[in-house]
Amino acid sequence: MSAKMEYKGTDVEEAIGNACAALNVAREELDIRIISTGSTGIFGLGRKKAAVQVSLKKEGGHEQKRPAPGKKATEPKIGPERAVSVKKPAASKAMAEQPAENDEQEEVGDPVTPEEMEAIRADLARILDLMACPSEISISQDQNNKVHAKIAGDCVDILVGPEGQTLDSMQYVMRKIITRKFPQKVLFSLDAGGFRDNRMGELQARALRLAREVKETGKTRTIPAINPAERRMVHMALQDDTEIRSRSVGEGVFKKVLIYLPGKGRRRAPRKKKTAEKSPE
Repeated sequence: MSAKMEYKGTDVEEAIGNACAALNVAREELDIRIISTGSTGIFGLGRKKAAVQVSLKKEGGHEQKRPAPGKKATEPKIGPERAVSVKKPAASKAMAEQPAENDEQEEVGDPVTPEEMEAIRADLARILDLMACPSEISISQDQNNKVHAKIAGDCVDILVGPEGQTLDSMQYVMRKIITRKFPQKVLFSLDAGGFRDNRMGELQARALRLAREVKETGKTRTIPAINPAERRMVHMALQDDTEIRSRSVGEGVFKKVLIYLPGKGRRRAPRKKKTAEKSPE
């Protein structure tokens, strides 16, 4: 029995073409079974590739002989996947080695035309309609070319969600859509019902309160994991206080913020102390 092999492509025709190229045969020499026709997803997200399963046809009861079809079929499929999986950890490691506060620096994006801003507004409106939360949308661009979209209406509480989690998720999806749609670097933020402004005020007050506690007790205080914009606000609120320090710790987009006295807040110090105690033995 001829071995069955699977190939993928952006559509069925490309998947079949990949199979023919890998096996070095014409299309007529293959038995083809379509596994999936693929999907374009929504707004370009969730896209799935088409997949086909192929095997060599038999001539006169004997399978056609081709030079090492199994080996050639394996290389195109496994090679690219391994290349991607190897590169991703390297990039993550490089980012982890950068200073913790780098992602709190104010960014400057590329200019966005009025037509592109309208396209962004239309995509956001479409998402709100799919969520059954039609709302008013205003959109603007600041001096750093960052696009700000603001939502108003009766669905604000639903769209913000607990601690702004729903709003953060919508912002993440919109940024993915924008990245796929526009070639330039577009910075985007999403707010609903003034939640971001209120949240920033609360974080500033909290940072100042924790700073006072650090000075009084000498103990490090922590603000639980927050996004880069919120971390930036905490650092800015404390930047003029020469008695304390703040820094971000953790991995990924959401990180904690430590507020501590200079010389403290570094967790490696206890390890050095233990080593010094054991050395006389």
